[in-house]
Amino acid sequence: MKNIVVIFVLFTGLQLFAQTDNGWDDWQKTSCYSKISYRLKDMGKRGEQHVWNVQFMSDYAEIISFNYNITDKLQQYNITTHRKVLNPKELSNDVEVFTEDENIYLVVDKVSLSPYPESFVECD
Repeated sequence: MKNIVVIFVLFTGLQLFAQTDNGWDDWQKTSCYSKISYRLKDMGKRGEQHVWNVQFMSDYAEIISFNYNITDKLQQYNITTHRKVLNPKELSNDVEVFTEDENIYLVVDKVSLSPYPESFVECD
């Protein structure tokens, strides 16, 4: 009976954990800027396309802006390149991305400590 209770508690705990993160991967620091993090959520496929949601989070104490580029595995196609503005400690809205490949790469660059693309911060 103890084994059944332990298994039930473990199973319930795993379900609660899965519901908490809502399918999102863990937060990852960008390769160049340690105060900008992102996470991905695999939304499955629509037809032949893989669908992803991406969120960004800033650990800077001031407003920032940056470019982000999402490419496929072969880096042959730029899927999206945009500029994002985030307030301190702000979590971005979801960005929906469609890819041909199930692997994607995210690049962040041209970080500025203002909402405008000026006076770029060096990679840390």
